[in-house]
Amino acid sequence: MKSIFLTQEIGSIQRPIWRQKLDAPVNENWIHEAIAWGERLNVEERFKLANAEKTGLLQKHGSERTIEEKQQIIEIASIYVIRMFETAGLDRVFNGEQPRTEMYDFLAKQTQGIETAGTLNSFDANYFTKGIVASPLAIQQSAIDFFAKEFNFVKKHSSKIVKPCLTGAYTMTDWSYIEYHRQQYEHKKEPALIALQKGRRDAVLDFSEYVLRPIVQNLAHQGATVIQIDEPAAATNEHEADLFVESVNQSFQGISSNIEKAVHLCYSNYSSLFPALTECSADSYLIEFTNHASPVHFKPNDVSPETYRALELFKEYKMDVSIGLGVIDIHSDAIETPEVIRDRLLYAEKLLGSPEKIQVNPDCGLRTRRWDIAFAKLCNMVKGTELARAEWS
Repeated sequence: MKSIFLTQEIGSIQRPIWRQKLDAPVNENWIHEAIAWGERLNVEERFKLANAEKTGLLQKHGSERTIEEKQQIIEIASIYVIRMFETAGLDRVFNGEQPRTEMYDFLAKQTQGIETAGTLNSFDANYFTKGIVASPLAIQQSAIDFFAKEFNFVKKHSSKIVKPCLTGAYTMTDWSYIEYHRQQYEHKKEPALIALQKGRRDAVLDFSEYVLRPIVQNLAHQGATVIQIDEPAAATNEHEADLFVESVNQSFQGISSNIEKAVHLCYSNYSSLFPALTECSADSYLIEFTNHASPVHFKPNDVSPETYRALELFKEYKMDVSIGLGVIDIHSDAIETPEVIRDRLLYAEKLLGSPEKIQVNPDCGLRTRRWDIAFAKLCNMVKGTELARAEWS
């Protein structure tokens, strides 16, 4: 019954300390952790990190490692995460974004026209370096090549469906200072607010056409069968739903209808995206549901009708799309039981009336959680999905 309740991750997994600190001295605790996880996930490449001869990559002082050796460590971290996803039993996998830094910062640094502004707090203890759009936007060819290489690396190391992901144009704009685009209208003597609004629209569409689309089209050329665009800022400005939809459509423009166009939404007022979302070309929406109810109503072991209001909107507007149901809270160490996962899926199925239209995923990327917590959550997510599938066997 794999055709129903397809399981997947959203994108990021916490980068292990030995992958983060590539220039650090030898640390026996890091080595022990790397080997323990390598054994747990049956990763043969763990012997490249440490061995009895003391010639492993983690057994060398970071200052003595070559660029190639540091790249090897990053690649091995990617293999670890791929194996983690496979061992948990996911149907779709990626690399947990191990070669990247942060979802905004990484793409911003690959984009011509963006300069560094400063560091801001996003949530919890997570920070990102905000950029200033100072000149016309364009993705660097090296970035297009990076995404292709990243996709093909995962494809080489897994027989599962490989789902590449990248930060969307609307979010890239919302998290940037759009000085270049705003100034174009100020030079025309537009009032400050109008200049900002018009400049913001231009920036969103420029990110779509000149940054996202070239990457998406190349991933399609490389053989990707599903491509995910992450848009956590989708409903930041509720009057811009039409602009958000236009940006998604432009980003996916020109790719085959055989490729699933996925959009990840989280921590937003989803109702504000309707009815504009009915004009969106996306085939699936991977949405945060578990932690979406207000704190007063949120009960981690219950199914909250308030949480699933967005599902009713998709049905109300007769949208023929798949919904990636967020059934894992990524802001808590509590491990959801398989039975809770099952109940959430079955409740959603009753609302939509079609298990084939429901995919299964965490609310968002699991980089906020330690590996042991993230792995346990994913394992139970798959077990709960199997319980739900059994209802249809």
